[in-house]
Amino acid sequence: MRVGLWGSMTEVLQAQPAQPAQPMPPGVAPEHAFTMRAPSNAFGMRIVWAILFFLPLAVVVTSAFLTPSAAGLGTHTQLGLAPCGFYEWTGLPCPGCGLTTCFAHMVRGEVIGASRANAFGVLLFLTTLVSLPFSLLGLWRGLSVSAVLERLSVDKMALILACGSIGVWLVRLLTIYFVY
Repeated sequence: MRVGLWGSMTEVLQAQPAQPAQPMPPGVAPEHAFTMRAPSNAFGMRIVWAILFFLPLAVVVTSAFLTPSAAGLGTHTQLGLAPCGFYEWTGLPCPGCGLTTCFAHMVRGEVIGASRANAFGVLLFLTTLVSLPFSLLGLWRGLSVSAVLERLSVDKMALILACGSIGVWLVRLLTIYFVY
């Protein structure tokens, strides 16, 4: 069973092993050929899952401590980071302008303020939140990272996110060009 792009977490974690398309190597039992359990390097898998859990968690927690900028961008300067070079050089926002501000709004439940800062950031924030339980379950159960990512069609999700980012940026640029 292949879980599609929008498959549920339960389907992913309770998926039955698929039948192999090619003959299995000697010494591999058919019932264990394509399980989502981590191979012999289970400790390494758990480290990867821990990273995949704690990094997004750190982003969300950090967002809670930031005050969203009224300008809609520049919140990241509260972290000691420099202003956006692209914005300073061109006067136009880059695709990432407003993402930190968006996250600071979203963690407070301010969806309208978040979408004004960077509409793509709303989708990215929700994706970040959804990744937390998946990575925690992967860590807890010792699942194979690559198998879970493949079953969740993460490559397709990443493509959708990238296209969304570029699309929102182009709309922002067109709005600036035609409104101002």
